[in-house]
Amino acid sequence: MQGDKSKSLFGIIVIIAGVILLLENLGYTTVNLFDYWPLLLIVWGLQSLWTGSRNPGAQGLSVFVIVIGIILLANSLAWADINVRSIFRVFFPVLIILMGVSLMLGRSFAGKSTMAIMGGVERGKNAPWQLESGSYVAFMGGIELDLRHAIIPEGETLLDLTAVMGGVDIRVPANLPVMGDGFAVLGGVEFFG
Repeated sequence: MQGDKSKSLFGIIVIIAGVILLLENLGYTTVNLFDYWPLLLIVWGLQSLWTGSRNPGAQGLSVFVIVIGIILLANSLAWADINVRSIFRVFFPVLIILMGVSLMLGRSFAGKSTMAIMGGVERGKNAPWQLESGSYVAFMGGIELDLRHAIIPEGETLLDLTAVMGGVDIRVPANLPVMGDGFAVLGGVEFFG
């Protein structure tokens, strides 16, 4: 179903582009189609939000692409003069600073650290696994933990969760008491029970 929606949307975009080029070549309009190329980013971001996953990291990335598309379109059509390089020169260092602050403020405990940087980590989707205290960091990536299949030790297990332009999804068994804590910047941490 989602594939059909994507094909239909892409087909509509191609048809509109063809009509505009035809009208321009026949002299009926002076629209320069190439000034509107950032619309592709905006449409892609909207389409990702519409048909995409519920993962907050993916949704945050889609919103980011839409905003960049709007800024580039405004520049291309001379509606505004926004220096995109300045935005990126500030945006990424701020993300790195926030990630460092999150790591510094995170709980200090003995345990392993798992990171998903522009990728994904999946635990327990199809097989049992041993849950241990530790920290999980998703930076422009995603982490999925399925505790329904985890071998959980007696006592308290502590998971420190951080998502920066990414997402952490945790599936929890119905009978497991959980206290949630996490840190997210342009991303999210979700518990499903």
